[in-house]
Amino acid sequence: MPPADTPPNAVFVDDPATISDKQLLSPSIPLICDAGAVDVSFRNNFNFQDGFDGGVLEVSYDDGLTFQDVLAAGGTFVLGGYNGTINSCCGNPLAGRQAWTGNSAGFIDTTVVSLPGGCLMQLIVRWRMGSDNSVSGEGWRIDNIDIASCNRPPRRRPDPRPRPTPR
Repeated sequence: MPPADTPPNAVFVDDPATISDKQLLSPSIPLICDAGAVDVSFRNNFNFQDGFDGGVLEVSYDDGLTFQDVLAAGGTFVLGGYNGTINSCCGNPLAGRQAWTGNSAGFIDTTVVSLPGGCLMQLIVRWRMGSDNSVSGEGWRIDNIDIASCNRPPRRRPDPRPRPTPR
């Protein structure tokens, strides 16, 4: 089992040698009007059967009725993004998708930015692990989760410096 980063607060899911679809869901988070885009950051440590088992990050804006990958929802990984694609051969429910797979060799920092925010929305973040019917791995740890929404000030370009003009 991968070690925890901040025990006992890290969550863990095993990677079995059977077809599975395991999920960790955040509580429903109300989004405030005009609060801006949502950023999600966390630390994760995984050891999956490389290319056949893996994990993804998904979001729901309808209180958990439907989910979509953070990239399809408009988010962008700025740190620790997906490192492979899940093979379509062996029954993994995440087959064909980009995912974290293989061995992270310890905790990695992951940050996703620019998820849409807005009025009257309930955001749920889902960490989802899928495995195939073959070899097992150790599993996946998630720790130090931070979900933030803030209206960033627009970038201000510096005023140009006056340049002396030749006489």
